[in-house]
Amino acid sequence: MIQFFITGSSSGIGKALALKALEEGHKVTGISRRHIIEHPNYHHLSYDLADMDSYLKMNFNRNREASKLVLVNNAGWLGEVKPTCKINPDSFKRAYDINLLAPSVLSKMFVDQTQETGQERMVINISSGAGAYPVPSWSSYCASKAAINLFTQVLQTDHPDVKCCAIAPGIVDTEMQGEIRRVQEQDFPDKQRFIDYKDKGELASPEAVAQKIFYLITNPGAIPDVVFSLRDVS
Repeated sequence: MIQFFITGSSSGIGKALALKALEEGHKVTGISRRHIIEHPNYHHLSYDLADMDSYLKMNFNRNREASKLVLVNNAGWLGEVKPTCKINPDSFKRAYDINLLAPSVLSKMFVDQTQETGQERMVINISSGAGAYPVPSWSSYCASKAAINLFTQVLQTDHPDVKCCAIAPGIVDTEMQGEIRRVQEQDFPDKQRFIDYKDKGELASPEAVAQKIFYLITNPGAIPDVVFSLRDVS
């Protein structure tokens, strides 16, 4: 049995992965502000990942019966979609708090608290193609995802006994995509491209993405690199 810890478990990829893990008989601790999932093997923690004091009380050493412990840092925030000079400074802070600081600190806590348990361990950070390529008006999102990629590489170097990876899931039909399509076109010149993704049915479902991630968790030998795109996994 695997013990999952999943941030952003109330919607999108996080919710789909939590439901997949529960369906397969594993245990899940979900971390998000909203409590959506009801299941006997699901435990919910209502932490605000923009507030470090909220999640510093997290205890990862809670299930000694599990053969494997998996932390999935999935929660993310797009931030203000505007040219950089128009972004509110508070928006930069919130984006970095949620997309970089929270997964970094939670990864540190996870590795530290579980190092004496003898259980197999894995840290998965959900990244983005925007961490490798600049997208106009996404400065805080691109920067935070680029940073989490490099953080994950250092984490793997520092702790080779923990399987660590940062996964770009591709373009997925989540609430974030809806936010992108509602942005003012004057603030985001690429808006039409994202509308077209939806209209042409080119968005992957959260369930299909969760299925692939679950496969990699249960078959870590299939993971191609520390930082990679899910599109490169057959």
